[in-house]
Amino acid sequence: MMQLFMAAALFLLAGARVPALLRNRADMVFLAAAFEALGALLMNPDIYVMVDMVLGGMNLTKLILNSLMILGLWYLHRAVMEAIAPGADKRPALVRSLPLTITLGVQSVFFLLTGPTDTTTTWAIYQGRLPALLFSLMLTGFICWVCARIAVACVRYVPRMRRSFRVGFSMVGLGSVIAFIAMAKMTIAMLTVGLPALSVINPPEFPYSLLEMAAIVLVGLGLTIPVIAGRTARRKQLRWNIETLAQVEPIWAKALRGASLDRTLKADPQAPEQDRLHRMIVEIWDAELAAGPSATFLTPEERRYLLSVEAKLHLSPATA
Repeated sequence: MMQLFMAAALFLLAGARVPALLRNRADMVFLAAAFEALGALLMNPDIYVMVDMVLGGMNLTKLILNSLMILGLWYLHRAVMEAIAPGADKRPALVRSLPLTITLGVQSVFFLLTGPTDTTTTWAIYQGRLPALLFSLMLTGFICWVCARIAVACVRYVPRMRRSFRVGFSMVGLGSVIAFIAMAKMTIAMLTVGLPALSVINPPEFPYSLLEMAAIVLVGLGLTIPVIAGRTARRKQLRWNIETLAQVEPIWAKALRGASLDRTLKADPQAPEQDRLHRMIVEIWDAELAAGPSATFLTPEERRYLLSVEAKLHLSPATA
């Protein structure tokens, strides 16, 4: 049942990223959540057995499950790195994707070398075979590598971020640390098969599912918080643009009439509100210059208001 809760949480995250996917034609967080959600579904024993029987009853579903988890983590890693330090990785795409390509390729080789297996939701029964053990270690090792890179990047860059990003990526970093601990513990548990001495650091009861769920929730919420904060800020900026435009437009029309420019300069109603606002402010100052030092069409209150609007425009990013 825990697997279904994990899948539901991941599908919710994927759904929350649909607007970004439609807007940008691509979204790595959406891909990460979608791949991980499908993997979590296959982790459910009933679904696993049903799918594997359709595929021939030879645990091919296990290879698909692990591949989905690796793909999801790869896109999560890419999304976090791009959000934290956009454009920092200048390497060609083929070189950047080598860890993913090598991991998927090598784990497939180990799966084939494991030999014939019958459908089972407990892959550990085959880990007495070295290739089966190495196949499992490819996944846990890849997760540990990805989580370590994300956690280090968060520790390095979070202090420089603004508030919503700092909160969000602190949660992402904490989730990555929790996932790293869970996967490191799972790796040790698997290695005790061939190295019994490791059992002294391998407590029998360990809440893997609880830690995995906590990591998914933390990372999911952490990636969502900056998106929600950014969307709220854009709505607030748009509302301010519309309200300010309504205040500035009468002053702009009066200034153009006072400088006899109202027949040559026309408003563009199709332009974004912030662009129109910026243009009106510039044209008011131009009209004042054209009218000469004797111009009196701006009151002191209007001048102070326009200067305050201009200052805020210089501080606010353009909204499309």
